[in-house]
Amino acid sequence: MTEHAHDVPPRPAFVLRVQNDAHGAPTAWLDDEQVAIPPGVGTHRALIREARRRADRTRPGETIRVIGMTQDGDTFHLAIGPDGDAWEVPAPDEHASDAHAPQQQDHGPDHVPDDVAHVIELQEHDDQLIGLVDDEQIPLTRGEDPYDQLLRVARERADTHAAGRTVRVVGRTPDGRVWHIALAPDGTPQRIPAASRAASKVPPEHPAIAQDEPVNAFRPLQDGAQEDRAQDSPEHEEIPDEPEPQPAYIDHDATEPQTEPVAAPTAALTDDFGRPIPTTTTEVGAHRDYQPGADAGSDREPDLYAEDEPEPTSSARTTRRTLLLGGAGALVLVGAAAGGFFALRDDDTKTAPTPTVSGTQLPDGIRAPAGLPSSYLWSVVKLSDVAPQLAVTEKQLICTVDNDTTGGTQVVSFDAETGKATWKADLPVEAVVSHGPTLVPIDGTQSVLIGTQNQLLAYPLSGGDPKTWPLEPKWSVALTRSGVIITKPDDDKSAFILYADKLVRRALPEGSNPVAVLSGGTLVATDSRGRVWLVKDPKKVPKPKKLKAPRNTTPGTFVAATGDQLVTAFVPDDDSEASLVRAFSLPKLRPRITSAPIKPAVFPNNFMLAPDESWAVAGNTWIDMTTGDSHVIASKWSPIAISQHNSWSKSGDNVLTATEQGKSLGPAKQTSGQVSIPRGGTSKVAYCVASIGSDTTLYAVPLKD
Repeated sequence: MTEHAHDVPPRPAFVLRVQNDAHGAPTAWLDDEQVAIPPGVGTHRALIREARRRADRTRPGETIRVIGMTQDGDTFHLAIGPDGDAWEVPAPDEHASDAHAPQQQDHGPDHVPDDVAHVIELQEHDDQLIGLVDDEQIPLTRGEDPYDQLLRVARERADTHAAGRTVRVVGRTPDGRVWHIALAPDGTPQRIPAASRAASKVPPEHPAIAQDEPVNAFRPLQDGAQEDRAQDSPEHEEIPDEPEPQPAYIDHDATEPQTEPVAAPTAALTDDFGRPIPTTTTEVGAHRDYQPGADAGSDREPDLYAEDEPEPTSSARTTRRTLLLGGAGALVLVGAAAGGFFALRDDDTKTAPTPTVSGTQLPDGIRAPAGLPSSYLWSVVKLSDVAPQLAVTEKQLICTVDNDTTGGTQVVSFDAETGKATWKADLPVEAVVSHGPTLVPIDGTQSVLIGTQNQLLAYPLSGGDPKTWPLEPKWSVALTRSGVIITKPDDDKSAFILYADKLVRRALPEGSNPVAVLSGGTLVATDSRGRVWLVKDPKKVPKPKKLKAPRNTTPGTFVAATGDQLVTAFVPDDDSEASLVRAFSLPKLRPRITSAPIKPAVFPNNFMLAPDESWAVAGNTWIDMTTGDSHVIASKWSPIAISQHNSWSKSGDNVLTATEQGKSLGPAKQTSGQVSIPRGGTSKVAYCVASIGSDTTLYAVPLKD
């Protein structure tokens, strides 16, 4: 260990990666974002400069540690000083984090320390939810909120070193959102802001690096350190970067212009230990028809911190936009797990959604999904979520936007043809939207449902005053196609549905998942053994009904449910990696259609049903839900959104489009810039969302030129 090692934090802030593209040219990546290389600047110098620039937003004046990853997968550690100097350092000892952590003053059991005690994550691997606590996989029990399970394990671990004291826990959702939790001694969680980071002292000049070590394609050059230091002299003329693969990593030229990189969305990045790297990018979540406990949007929002703004008081407004959008602050790998620190987005732009002139070209740096034109008919600015839920009909689009005049969130309905606002409604100033807006039938009437941290609101499609019901933060809320389903962490034998204008209890069979609400107030519950319960009583569980399986198959997983059909996957006896999709009528449970075997297997998070239920996408396969006919759309199709007329798939950095007949509209013609993510659409437009700077905008992209 060098004499300066104690000045370098043990926890890496970023992962810097160089990899070759399809043509063999090197590309630069910081965490999961591609970094544009300015002319005359080497790949590695650009990466270090970008890491330093991002760290300066939240940790100015501090030395940071980063992990470098080569094209061949080797990793090493670098320190980057406040002035942009970079030098190689040893990897921290296993317990370095504990050794260097500041001693916490005993402030009593309710005090929340700045240091993160444990990190919990929920990931998706092979179409299954995986729970992690401090990078250790935790078995998840079906039917119980996975986040509650992970928090319970975190509390048990905290009791070994912080018994009787509140600890700080960082959580990460499958779509990349990060949040901080104060976990009380009794296990009660409370969402809190991220802790601030005090600036550490500036380290002394780094020592010269040995000259006899071999040069690595990503590692800084081991020779010429003294020559690089000479660049501090005013009369020194900068020496151009060495050709790849040996660019100079050490950069002392503070006068060279800083070029903003262009970040491209990518697949989830992991370090060479297979650990996910948190990002501020939020991808489209898993299918929401599965179970309340697995809903990624159930009151799980990140709490963000900005050093240049005060923490919100009880009277301050915390909008969903400030919760969900960060300015690419330092992302910190906490030992074997991860915690994120983000900057609040600015809030000084116009508040009113503004339709634009028909046929406008998409802004520079924004591109449409493959198969769609690079123009839009109208737009909505200042959406309150970077990955918004939309309530969509053929004539209406309903979404939430920030209203900076009131400091709150506004529900707005737009005409799908013109983009003109038809009605607006202000949510309570203190409300933070956690669910919706979503179209949900309430006692037979289609309504616009929105859930906040303490309230459920149902607006008529034509606007007007909403009906409201109280909620508690710990409740898991599912806004399904058939109705509202709520489960409570302290009651595993019941579920609650919205029926007859109030929340009513229904008995929940052990080991089952509530999935649908039928007319008359019947709750539908299923399990993985092909059993279905139709529950009408608040305390008594009826006998289960067994689903009829296709020949030579065994029951698999529940896939989706609506008010009149239940979709389940069955596993062929001769191929455990495939699925047959069979739909059953509700409540009779008679088989309606059965698909051919689909491979890879079908799960709730890769199955999407069109709004009128006439067709669906299951993994890479299109299914006619009236006949069972099916065909492959594309070999690597992975659905992220669906409308009545199109479905979309994420493919690397691109988003691909297919028709309602399951025909792909071809590969992307553009490969540069940020791709706008579709969230729904009509027969004429696709509603695509992208962020520029501090604003998230929805574009109504025409389906044809």
